[in-house]
Amino acid sequence: MKSEEFAGVAERALEGPSGDGGGGAAGIIGNHRFAAWTLSVAFLFVLSADTLLGVVLRPYLDAGLDTTVWDVLLLILGRSPERLPLDSWEPMMTAFTWLHDHGQGDVYDAIFFTKHVKFQYPLTSLLVMEALSAVGLLHLRIYALINLLMVVATAGGMALLMRDLAERTGFDQAVRNGGSRWMLAALGAVATLCFFPIVKAFAVGQMQVWLNAAFVFATLFYLRDQRALAGAMLGASTLIKPQMSLFLIWALLRREWRFAIGWAAVVIPGFAAASALYGFGASLHYLDVLSFLGQHGESYYANQTLNGLLHRLLQNGPNLVLTANGEGEWRGSAFPAYNPLVHVATLVSGLLFILFGLLWRVGNGAVGKGGEGSDRRQPIASFLVAGTCFTIGTPIAWIPHYGVLLPVCAYLLFVLIDRAALDRRRGLGKLLLLGIGFAILSNDFFHPLNELAGTPYNFLQSYLFFTALMLLHLLVTTADAPRTARHPSAPPLPAA
Repeated sequence: MKSEEFAGVAERALEGPSGDGGGGAAGIIGNHRFAAWTLSVAFLFVLSADTLLGVVLRPYLDAGLDTTVWDVLLLILGRSPERLPLDSWEPMMTAFTWLHDHGQGDVYDAIFFTKHVKFQYPLTSLLVMEALSAVGLLHLRIYALINLLMVVATAGGMALLMRDLAERTGFDQAVRNGGSRWMLAALGAVATLCFFPIVKAFAVGQMQVWLNAAFVFATLFYLRDQRALAGAMLGASTLIKPQMSLFLIWALLRREWRFAIGWAAVVIPGFAAASALYGFGASLHYLDVLSFLGQHGESYYANQTLNGLLHRLLQNGPNLVLTANGEGEWRGSAFPAYNPLVHVATLVSGLLFILFGLLWRVGNGAVGKGGEGSDRRQPIASFLVAGTCFTIGTPIAWIPHYGVLLPVCAYLLFVLIDRAALDRRRGLGKLLLLGIGFAILSNDFFHPLNELAGTPYNFLQSYLFFTALMLLHLLVTTADAPRTARHPSAPPLPAA
């Protein structure tokens, strides 16, 4: 930061109470200098962590699969197009083709329960394929290119989110000059391309790429008090991933009427269109699939939930694609055997996570401007807690589903910088914990840890699940409004 900018900060500080608790102008300047240095270190940390773990140690961490953006980009450009990933595309194409061949009918009975093809999406998810088909773009390479654009959009959204978070949490002066703002934007974009759940979703061809992009922009719109747009983003996600419908309840509990209207404006027409195309009864049969998934879950190591953890600890179902002795092959068409202990634990823990996500801070609201609920502290924290809990609490959450943690890491970075400015020892300790969490989330450690699949130590394969719990703990325990670097000129956080 330039000296004249510090002088400007000091001059504004002398005009009125700063509210920073840091001793006037000198405290404000020190806090902003600390914030600028910490953000610079964060940028270097992201680059070094990804270089060290993602490049230098990749031969030891990687199973030799196409798991980076560059790998898949080469496939899209024609090196080996037949090897393009089909994780979401294949079951969706199977269901789409069956419906067009048979008309309205119970596609889930025919595809999911009879042919054992894991089409686990609601019929509203096929509207995307209907649109692509209508314009002649229903092709695997087009799908992969759209996924690539979604990754780019996610990186752009994170660049904007980082800049907005800096302004809304009181660090606007620390990033006022153009170089600092570009550094923040670059930090958000680079962190996206280093974040393993984001990259993994693209590498395996999952539609979760779209949902991760939608969550980043929903967070951005919510932070900007564009509640209808935030609701619309999550409404679009609900058409593909029904658990995002919990955000409607979350919004109604907080009297977030604009958010709820935005959500309904997307979901209601989408459900009506799917019912008209495929039949209302066929859409309701999706509840049978959800019930089955809730009872069984997945034992495969990529299921990073309590359900997957318990299945693996009990050795109930295959853990890997192929075990060392050539037995116990995990197949995409199979599920672990029903286990009542796992079922009950999944239901109870899921209910607790969902209730916590719905109710955390709901009692702190008061009717504020425009009829919106007003959380006197930071409503964005409640939004991020909900997104994290709704992901952790499901029976099945694959690695790419944890892309929702990227905005959580960004928010925590600024909150913990603020804490460290107030209490360096504790604050820096929590910043270090956040850095460790981000480094873990940014790299694939499954290859070495999968050696523990047949041992009692296979709980270490759930490291992504444990890291998500750690970030949730940080989020809940550090969510009070920042105080140390705040200045009257900083735009207030939006009312909840």
